[in-house]
Amino acid sequence: MKEPLSPVAKDFVMRAFAQLDRDGSGVATIKDIAHLYDVSENADFLDGIKTRDEILGDFLNSFDGLRGNADGQITQEEFLDYYSDLRAGIPSDEYFCRMLESTWGMAHEDVSGEFKDHLKHILHLFR
Repeated sequence: MKEPLSPVAKDFVMRAFAQLDRDGSGVATIKDIAHLYDVSENADFLDGIKTRDEILGDFLNSFDGLRGNADGQITQEEFLDYYSDLRAGIPSDEYFCRMLESTWGMAHEDVSGEFKDHLKHILHLFR
C-alpha cells in the first residue's frame, strides 16, 4: 500500500498537469501538448516509423502508469496515479517537489494558496 500524496506534493503534481492540459478540460491530449514537444529530431519520426501524433501519444501514454489504458491521452487521475507511484520511491516530499520543479520548470515560489495560508499561519505563531 502506498500513502496518498501530501497536499504540497499533490499541488506540485497538479501544477505540472496544468502545463500539459492547456484547455483545462482535465484531460491532456495530443492537441494540448503539441506546443511542448518537438518531434522533429525523434529517431522514429526521422526514419518514418512513427507519425508526429503517434510520438505525442506515446509521450502521453508514458504517464499512464500501472493503471493506465494507453489511449493517447492522460487524465488528471492517471497523472496523479503516476506521480503517486513515483513518490513512493522518493525519500521526502522536499526531494519530490524539487524533482518536479526541475522536470517541469516550475519556480519554487509558485506554491498553492493553501500552502501560502499554512505558511502565514506558522509565521503568525512564531511571531
